[in-house]
Amino acid sequence: PRVLVQEEPSSWKSTLSTDVYCALSRHYGPTEMDRQELIYALFTSEQAFVKSARRVVRTILLPLRARDSHAWLPGLPADVARLFDWLEDIVNLHGAVAHALSTVTAIWRTGSIVQRLAGTLKGFVPQFEMYMPYLAKYEGVRDAVRWHAEQDGGEFGEYLRMREREREEGSWSLERLFEEPAVRLRGYLDIFQV
Repeated sequence: PRVLVQEEPSSWKSTLSTDVYCALSRHYGPTEMDRQELIYALFTSEQAFVKSARRVVRTILLPLRARDSHAWLPGLPADVARLFDWLEDIVNLHGAVAHALSTVTAIWRTGSIVQRLAGTLKGFVPQFEMYMPYLAKYEGVRDAVRWHAEQDGGEFGEYLRMREREREEGSWSLERLFEEPAVRLRGYLDIFQV
């Protein structure tokens, strides 16, 4: 049997019938149509980020935790463990943002527009402070993890190499998970400058 892969529509406009889009455009004008496209881009990119990041957390980070615990297994370097904690918190924050966006954008299914987004997102702003220790430390820890993956003959190095060999094509590597939250923050600047 053939498996059909359903791709996300590339734009908000493409999710609507031509008649609905034209009626909305006449009523709200081109600036609002552009705003809806930006909201759609934020929504879909947030979902994609969370999906990819959660896969790395699930396949690489969580197996390094003690069973039924938030404690890391012995032998995991302390700086790496802290970064893994921060990354997991960041992914969970983005999961909450994606869920909130999903709730707000559900109105699109009725042929209407998202009118109030700022209030929903404003509540998350203070939580983004959790990025601060990650931003301060991730490059150094990334380099240490890279060293473990390339040169460490111990269990942690072997674990990283094994996970990289088993990584599914198209899925993020651990190193990419280190980079993507910073990329995500920079992407917000582009989205919110309108």
